[in-house]
Amino acid sequence: MEKLDLLATVELFSQLSNADLAVLADHAEFRDFTSGEMIFAAGTSERELFVIDQGEVRIVKEGPDGREIDLARYVAPESFGEQDFLSDRDRTATAVSDSESRILVFPKRGTSLDELMMDHPKLLARVLHQFLVIVAGRLRSTNKLVSENSSWVQELRQQVFGDKLTGLFSRSYLDDEFPGILGRCSGSCGFMIVKPDNFKLINDTFGHEVGDQVLRILANQLKSLCGEGTPIRYRGNEFGVILSNASEAETVALANQIREGMPNADLSPVAGDTKVPLTFSVGVAVYPVHGTNCDEIVGAAHELVFVARDRGGNLVLVAEPRSADET
Repeated sequence: MEKLDLLATVELFSQLSNADLAVLADHAEFRDFTSGEMIFAAGTSERELFVIDQGEVRIVKEGPDGREIDLARYVAPESFGEQDFLSDRDRTATAVSDSESRILVFPKRGTSLDELMMDHPKLLARVLHQFLVIVAGRLRSTNKLVSENSSWVQELRQQVFGDKLTGLFSRSYLDDEFPGILGRCSGSCGFMIVKPDNFKLINDTFGHEVGDQVLRILANQLKSLCGEGTPIRYRGNEFGVILSNASEAETVALANQIREGMPNADLSPVAGDTKVPLTFSVGVAVYPVHGTNCDEIVGAAHELVFVARDRGGNLVLVAEPRSADET
């Protein structure tokens, strides 16, 4: 494609006249990239917009563990870099050519975007207006998607925060979402840690592979018992339950229901006729009575399950209220 025709495919420029597009085309250039070649790196701040004429481009980011995470892929005649193009922030991701690629870059080398827009202020105003129109439209579409497809949103959350072994939410859900839940609750919010007192008996008797199968069964049993609560696999054989907008009395009542109901889980599919007398202890903490933030609430509840086990297990223990010095 010619530069002008290619620029016309960009949503940001789609409402511009041919005269405006011609100005942009005069200040754009084609660049060729080999397969695997970096187009731009995270942390750089050049204000450029890219339109693919040929080839394929991958946008990547380094994950917490140092591994490369794919964020997006673009093919001709798609464009990328629009948001960074209109801001002064550093790029947060890296673009890599995934094949032999020919890409139109605006503005070309040696051309300052600020100087160009000072020379053509009305053109800049039209581009900025179109950018606002695009952003507003995407926000409306996102809000509609979220409101009309709540099951889809839940499925996405499960993929992001799901524990692969049990199907419950994972510890990352607790770390990422619990602070926001506390911030939104209108009164108190309950939390508990549920832990088998003698799970070691399972592993010693049947082995760790069966132990994993038992954890799946226990997770399903917890899910059936916790009602409006949100069950979580906290770590190992420990589970958590968030009970939004619940009082201490409501949380303790659910904790006792779970303590009494968990031993009724049917382990026969993995244990056969062997009877496994599991009991459970539960530590309860309630926001804001027992803590002012996520770490304090989770820490208080978690500590109590070990206290309960040391007292013989099969107990529900509730955290002590914060002292006057802590409030």
